[in-house]
Amino acid sequence: MLITLLIFALVGLLLGPLVNQAIDRFPPVPEGSEDRWIPTVKGTGRRIRVPNSAPDPFQLVFVPLVGMFAFRGQGKSRTGYSYRRPIVDLAVAGLMALAWYQFEDDWFRAIAVSGFATAFLALAVMDFETQYLPDKLTRPGIVIALAVSPFWPHLDPWDGIAGAALGLAIFFPFVLYGEWKRIDVMALGDVKFTGFLGAVLGTQMLLTGLYLGVLVGGLAAIAVLANRGMGARKSLLPYGVFLALGGLIVLYFGREIIDWAGDTFIV
Repeated sequence: MLITLLIFALVGLLLGPLVNQAIDRFPPVPEGSEDRWIPTVKGTGRRIRVPNSAPDPFQLVFVPLVGMFAFRGQGKSRTGYSYRRPIVDLAVAGLMALAWYQFEDDWFRAIAVSGFATAFLALAVMDFETQYLPDKLTRPGIVIALAVSPFWPHLDPWDGIAGAALGLAIFFPFVLYGEWKRIDVMALGDVKFTGFLGAVLGTQMLLTGLYLGVLVGGLAAIAVLANRGMGARKSLLPYGVFLALGGLIVLYFGREIIDWAGDTFIV
């Protein structure tokens, strides 16, 4: 078990740089532009400058912690914070190792959980840095999750489709309300990401994950509002981060959480 756990962690370390490159490259590049400018809030004009440099091939080969020191100052993330890269590298390794630890008796589930967890992590980082959730990742994610769903042991037949439909529908009214009032409530990227979560998790675990995400997001919103009340500048709250957090928790521990809640709160 320990050797396989270390293999999963090592594979995660080697895949981490690729995930970082994907995070940096997914947002669109305007034609003829030397840099990418990502709007952070619809209609506000505020933008983040993203250098449009070519990825360093050596950073795709070196083990991340070695590469962090060998290429220090090169290939920074779009926020200019170079240490985001090793954090993501280690997070991918940890998620893959945890997948094997949780589901060691099922190779297929351990590998699938590793893949979906990595996608959730990448989307969370993208949303945190740019408030942008790319269709090029969420839409294929839904298709792949639906193709895999018949083989998930925790899903009943058609539960993946029902989860995707519920995920797409549950937040769509907020988008319509925002369009009606011409205010930023929730973007379609969040809706599609929730559909992706639903296709992976099914209806019951999706609702559990959304509850956890809303709970953590609500606490963060209170902190942001309190910060504004103290005279701080207006802060953005990337909701995809909290959706991803809730999704990750139930992806690994959903059945235990549901069983515990049933035993605790249902007489």
